Amino acid sequence: MELRQFNTREADWRTDGNQLSNIRRLVFIVEQKVPKDEEWDGKDEDSWHWLATDTKDVPIGTARLLPDGQIGRMAVLSHYRKFGVGAALLEQAVEKARHLGFSRVFLNAQSHALGFYERAGFIAQGEEFQEAGIPHYRMTQPLTPPEDNVQRRLLVASTLKVDVKSFDTSEVLWVEKSSTLRRIRRQIFQTEQKQPDYKDSDDLDDSAIHWIATNDDDHVIGLIRMTPEGIISRFGILEDHSHPDVDTSLLELAIQRARRFSLTQVFADREFAGKTNDFLVKAGFRVDPNTSRFLLTLEPEDRTVQTPSDGGAAMDSDVTYKLGDDKQLIQLRSESDFRNVILNMTSQAKRSIRIYSPLLSHDLFDHDDLMTICSGLGRRNKFTKIEILVFNPHRMIKNGHALLNIARKLPSSIRIKIVDPEMRQQYHEYVLVDGQGVIYRGEHDTYSGTARFQDITGCNHLDRQFTASWESGLLDPNLRQLSL
Repeated sequence: MELRQFNTREADWRTDGNQLSNIRRLVFIVEQKVPKDEEWDGKDEDSWHWLATDTKDVPIGTARLLPDGQIGRMAVLSHYRKFGVGAALLEQAVEKARHLGFSRVFLNAQSHALGFYERAGFIAQGEEFQEAGIPHYRMTQPLTPPEDNVQRRLLVASTLKVDVKSFDTSEVLWVEKSSTLRRIRRQIFQTEQKQPDYKDSDDLDDSAIHWIATNDDDHVIGLIRMTPEGIISRFGILEDHSHPDVDTSLLELAIQRARRFSLTQVFADREFAGKTNDFLVKAGFRVDPNTSRFLLTLEPEDRTVQTPSDGGAAMDSDVTYKLGDDKQLIQLRSESDFRNVILNMTSQAKRSIRIYSPLLSHDLFDHDDLMTICSGLGRRNKFTKIEILVFNPHRMIKNGHALLNIARKLPSSIRIKIVDPEMRQQYHEYVLVDGQGVIYRGEHDTYSGTARFQDITGCNHLDRQFTASWESGLLDPNLRQLSL
């Protein structure tokens, strides 16, 4: 067995362009005397590229695939030829085209290399012709209906089952909701948790703060209360509606209020925690030996939120949400809710913003505040990126769009692609920030959705779908053309 003395990987023109260009310059311009203006044809940014390196990670070869299926710029430094580098690069380009769903690939092969390409499955067509003063043949290879493409569509379909939580949380007054709160408490603690000595109210109820969770039918499914001193109790969820997100949302409401009261500790009664004990431990609580209650120490934080003037009801201006920290599920019920949370979350981005939006609506995305955020992130360094997937770009091209304007100015860090028609299984919309924050709505034209500033699992779930759609995304030259 002969070990391969090189590696190949898919490259990114934005970050690997210098290495790719240098190899092509040495092979085509210096060695083969190809004119510079023919070599640099302006198509590299819209192409897929591969880079081969030796065992010391020194670049030795390159190849590219154009959006129309043409494979080209196959270049290997002279000292590394005859070792299979070119064959490996060609194989990766063909498999990429198959993965993207192309029905065929083609290339212009130098006449002396016909045998090499024939062994790779290409067939010569037509007569010999001159290109850059070198004899060539056009060669094609049909690609069978790719299983890959089916798997890719299945990947997208499997990730479309986004678990959108259909519940709301709200603060209620004891004097107005006492009968409902008592009834739900009896059902949770007496009937379901079998606490025979449980009392459905006590002297703390009048002064405590109460929150409830309700389902789509506006039925109460869970509750929690906290005294002004930070003692959490009467915390429970109906068995039929038990879900970690309901628990988390109610608990976060109490913790956020404790922070607003400048409390440094909150407690949870063990007596009424019931089967939520494990949940409280996972949330950071520990048993306090002095009180036998669960204790959570709150770190002092100086966190600010810039809430737009049209602050939405779901984005409470008194509550701070921090990317990567706050797990509370936020219900979004209006245009202003979505605008506020999009600005709030994206303004905290340090690495990436990914937007999947069929129309990239002007109401939510076409304004100077978001353009400024994207501009700042795009200019931060070469590793930051903003990627946008849309279904139909014609309206934004015709009428103008703030994100399109900034993408044209910063094409290396802000890119827009069109979702392949075969991949449009659902008209949902989402924004992913730094692999942590998620903003989601099931229908892109209705103002009903959720957001969470820390949801790595949900973000990974949608990120896989985004990546599959991005890799097969189509490029429209009008998205790059600067207005004159």
